[in-house]
Amino acid sequence: MIGRRVVAATVLLAGLVAMVAVGRTPAVPVHPVFTTLGRPTMPFVPGGNFVTSSWFCPGVPRGAQGVGGSVIVVNPSDGPLNGSISVFTDEAGVAPVTQDFVVEARARNQIDLLSLQPQGTFVSALVEVQGGGGFVEQQADHPAGSAVAPCANSTSSDWYFADGFTLEGSTEQLIVTNPFPDDAILNFEFATNEGTRQPSRLQGFPVKGNSVAVITQESLPRDEATLAVSVHATRGRVVVARAQQYLGAGRLGYTLSLGAPSLSDQYFFADGEIGPGIIERYTVYNGSDRDVAVQAVFLGVPASDQFANDTELTVPAKGVVSLQASEVPGLPEGRHGAVFSTLGESSIVVERAITRPAGDSVATSVVMGSPAVLAGPRWSMAIGSDLAVENILVVLNVDGVDATVTVKALGPGGEVAVPGMEAIVLPAGGVTAIGISDPAALARPLVIESTSRIYVERLLPRNVDLRGRSGSFALAG
Repeated sequence: MIGRRVVAATVLLAGLVAMVAVGRTPAVPVHPVFTTLGRPTMPFVPGGNFVTSSWFCPGVPRGAQGVGGSVIVVNPSDGPLNGSISVFTDEAGVAPVTQDFVVEARARNQIDLLSLQPQGTFVSALVEVQGGGGFVEQQADHPAGSAVAPCANSTSSDWYFADGFTLEGSTEQLIVTNPFPDDAILNFEFATNEGTRQPSRLQGFPVKGNSVAVITQESLPRDEATLAVSVHATRGRVVVARAQQYLGAGRLGYTLSLGAPSLSDQYFFADGEIGPGIIERYTVYNGSDRDVAVQAVFLGVPASDQFANDTELTVPAKGVVSLQASEVPGLPEGRHGAVFSTLGESSIVVERAITRPAGDSVATSVVMGSPAVLAGPRWSMAIGSDLAVENILVVLNVDGVDATVTVKALGPGGEVAVPGMEAIVLPAGGVTAIGISDPAALARPLVIESTSRIYVERLLPRNVDLRGRSGSFALAG
C-alpha cells in the first residue's frame, strides 16, 4: 500500500486550435479537450504547466480582539507571479471582493482577509494564480491560538470530518464556501458513539452562490465526545472547513482546518507521542454503507516482543470509533508515526487529536491524516515559525531504506539549505523531530526534501503569548 504513486488531480484546458492548409485542402479543426477531474484529495503542490491554478482557502473568523486571519502566497520561481484573490463572506447580500496581486521572485505575500472584506462573521478566499506555480496556505487567528491550514486544490461535492468534540461547552462550527455563482444544496449527516443523525433543518440546506454559510453550534449535536460529520452536495461543489474551540473535558485551544474531500483506504500521520500528560486519540469515521475492518500500525517504533503492533478496529457502516494510543498494549513512550488502513474500498477518514501539556495548562490540536497517494520526497510550507523552537517539524520515512533529509529556506537567493540541516539521517520507517533556530530560516517558507518518500507535519507555536503547539501537515510537493 505504501508504494502508491502520487496522483495529482488537476484540470488542464487545451484551447489550441490547429489550422493546417496544404494547397486547397480544407483546414481540419482540432476540438478543445478537457481532462476529467480525479477524486479530490488533501492539498498538494501541483506540478506541470497551467493556464491558471486555483486555491480554495478554508476561512477565518471575525469577532473579538485577536480574531482574524490571512492568506500567504509563496512564489518559489525566478520571475514574478501574478494572480487575484476573491474574498467571500457570510453576510447576506454582500458580493465578494476581488483584488489583483503580484508576488516577486522567491518571495511571499501575506494578504489580510478582513481588510479586504470588512463584513461578516467568517470570510474565505479563492486565490487564482496565472500560469500556475506557487502555493497557498492560510492562518486563522484566535485568542485561544492561531491555526494554520493549507488551501484546497479544488472544490468537492463531499466533505468529511471524524473528530468533532462538544463536551463541557466546547463549540464547533462548519464553514461552507460556495465560490461559484449558482446556489449549492447540501445534506449533513452526523455520527456519534450512539449512532447517526440527519437533522431535518440540515437537509436540502441552501448555500448562496459566491458566499459563505456557517453552521453554528446551535444547529449541531451538543455534549458529544465524538462527532463525525459527512457533508454531501446534491447540487454544486463547495469547500467545507471546521472550527473548534475546546473549553473543557481535557481539551483546550482552537483549531480551524479543511475537511477531507473524499474517503480513502489509508491515512498516514508523522506525529504522535506517548508521555506524561499527553492524550493521543485517533478517530475513524466509516462513510460507507458496510462495516469495515481498520488496521492501525504504529511506525518508527522499535521491534519488541512486548508490542505486537497489530491493532484492529471494526467500524460500523456510517459509524465512528476512537482509539487512545496510551491504551494500545505495549506501545512504548516516545514519538511515533501511524498508518490506518482498510483492505477494501476507500471508505474511511481518520483524524488525530493530541492534547499536550502547555505550561500550567494544556493545548489540543487536531490533524486530518494524509492519504497514501501524497507520500513523496518533497514537502513545502508557506507558513513557518517566527520563533526559534524545538521539534517544529516531524518527518516520517515510509520507505524501507535509510534516508537523509534536507531542510531549505526560501529567500532572495532561492532555496538554500539551513546550516546543519543538509543531511539529517532518517532511518527506514523512522520518525524524527527537527527544531529550527537559525535566523535565516525563521518566518520564511520552508522546503523539506528527502532521498526517500516522506510525510511532514509541523508543530507551530499557537502565538507569541500562548504556550503549546498547533499541528498541521505541510504541502506535498
